[in-house]
Amino acid sequence: MSIQRWDFQEQARELRGQKDLSVFDIVSIDDLSVEDIDLILSLATIFKESKSEKLSLLKGVSIINAFYENSTRTRSSFELAGKHLGADTINISGSGSSVKKGETLLDTTETLSALQAQVIIIRTEFSGMPEFLARHVSANIVNAGDGWHEHPSQALLDLKTIRDHHGSIQGKVVTIVGDILHSRVFGSLARLLKKQGALVRVACPETFIPEKGESVFGFEYFSDVEKALKDAEVVYALRVQEERGSTGYIPSMREYSKTFGISAKRLSMAHPNAILLHPGPVMRDTDVHSALVAVHEQSRILDQVENGMAVRASLLWMVGDRKDGKKKEYKIL
Repeated sequence: MSIQRWDFQEQARELRGQKDLSVFDIVSIDDLSVEDIDLILSLATIFKESKSEKLSLLKGVSIINAFYENSTRTRSSFELAGKHLGADTINISGSGSSVKKGETLLDTTETLSALQAQVIIIRTEFSGMPEFLARHVSANIVNAGDGWHEHPSQALLDLKTIRDHHGSIQGKVVTIVGDILHSRVFGSLARLLKKQGALVRVACPETFIPEKGESVFGFEYFSDVEKALKDAEVVYALRVQEERGSTGYIPSMREYSKTFGISAKRLSMAHPNAILLHPGPVMRDTDVHSALVAVHEQSRILDQVENGMAVRASLLWMVGDRKDGKKKEYKIL
């Protein structure tokens, strides 16, 4: 077993060489170069293969998961990824932190950074907060979802899932169906797809279209989901985010499901080699019909979950272990 563990670690070290990401913090897809993205996903392939092995690439590194919003997939995969690499991981929730007593997120994060945490993973309802914190603390910040803004690691694992099936995404038709206005997943995914040269379609009620969304993200809007699905090579469903007031933008959830829910019949309108993705949690028989969620031959939803741990392990190693010896510049308030 030790020989196999050594092999995985050596593969990762050889692939990475002395390379570092072009950034210290992972707060937005816009900050990552194409070379950054390719390196992250290449390393993720090795970490996916090594999932049954405990590695020591981040031995001695402290990682704090500070999740001020609920999460299953993102939080558990970040925690498991850190442990898989040998890091010391600590979990903090909003209800269990001093934020509940009125302390600011900045003061809480500065406290965690002062405890010599090298990496702090942040999930918060406040858009732009991870970027703000990254400028003011010495720890490297990873955005695990901020308000309606972005969710970079989700987009990266989505890209890996698509590449695993289709190879290059250049020129591929990706149809995103659902509540894009309130979705931080969309915020990162649309940026990444544009950077990778995909052709992006969006199908949703007009009330779910962000102002200037078409010009900013470069997507083509469809009010008819079946037209949007025609010949699509990736079908990406998003849930209606009720906790962010989304139901006030549609007549009813029943009407939404009838008009935009992905059924087997609708999925058959896509390209024969199309795959179905969803970032979770899936609202069965609203976003996606139950028969398509897990075992359907075109569903890659559980593959996304598996790729999530591998991609997040790659990110944590890259931000938690710099090879160039450089220190992050930050502003002390």
